[in-house]
Amino acid sequence: MNTLMTEAALVEQSDIRDKLIGRIEVLSKVKQLFLIPEMEVMTTKMLAEYFEVDDALIRKCYQRNKAEIDSDGVTLKTLANMRDSRYGQNVTIVKGQRMVEIRFPNLTVEVPNTGVKVYPKRAILRIAMLLRDSTVAKEIRTQLLNTFEHATNEQQTKELVFEDSLLLEIGKAYASKDIEAFAHASMKHLDYLNRHIEKIAGENEKLASDNKILADGILAWTNRASLNKAVRVLAGKSRRPYGEVFKDLYEELRYKHGMGLSQRGKPPLIQHIREDEWQNVVQSFAALCENRGVSPTEVLEAAKLV
Repeated sequence: MNTLMTEAALVEQSDIRDKLIGRIEVLSKVKQLFLIPEMEVMTTKMLAEYFEVDDALIRKCYQRNKAEIDSDGVTLKTLANMRDSRYGQNVTIVKGQRMVEIRFPNLTVEVPNTGVKVYPKRAILRIAMLLRDSTVAKEIRTQLLNTFEHATNEQQTKELVFEDSLLLEIGKAYASKDIEAFAHASMKHLDYLNRHIEKIAGENEKLASDNKILADGILAWTNRASLNKAVRVLAGKSRRPYGEVFKDLYEELRYKHGMGLSQRGKPPLIQHIREDEWQNVVQSFAALCENRGVSPTEVLEAAKLV
């Protein structure tokens, strides 16, 4: 799935965020990070200060994207966890009625008696990609896109340089009238071209297979077990909870095909799909795969449904 890399796409599409989630070095390039020592995490309040927004905005962003952000290692630390952690020297712990303050030389962390949610760097970057109303988050997104574009251009340049070196080798062999060297250099260049042709052919074959599924040309599901298997595979490939993928599928069926399954009876809603509606289910599921940047063919092959 070829998706245009834009800031809007980055905010709206999880598959693009997943491609860039490893670029945590961008955070400190945009603004200095003050993490809890040794633990290398931030609290919600620290996040709000870093992104220069209100705490409520961070909480709202987290609740809207909880499953996705949690997948990056968000945890709830108890007061005991925080007090027992080894922070090194020059740390003062001040106990209050409802919370404890852990005071570092350049940082104070407030920990309620009920515990505190903490976010590692990957989760912080994820929030930066999701948080709309923050100048700092916007700059991080800009830097991420610039980094991606630079890496893409760099790879293309390397490919061109490598092919030029192969052509230069052919030219030198021809000029020297060394037939054996000329044949060897020509074969190397031909092998290089064939690898690219094979790669493109493979991508085209995969695209054709996906298009057949989208057109409902090769698959007929007749039981709930097939759909359950496919949804589980998609959940794993897109790093989403199983129930959330089913929820998205039901919404797709409702809005695209007018199939209000929740109005037909009690859960599991899949039992209310009629025989003549399965092709709508296939089309909606394939569209769901595409929306998550996952090949429908790969999902169905992994689920042993094609």
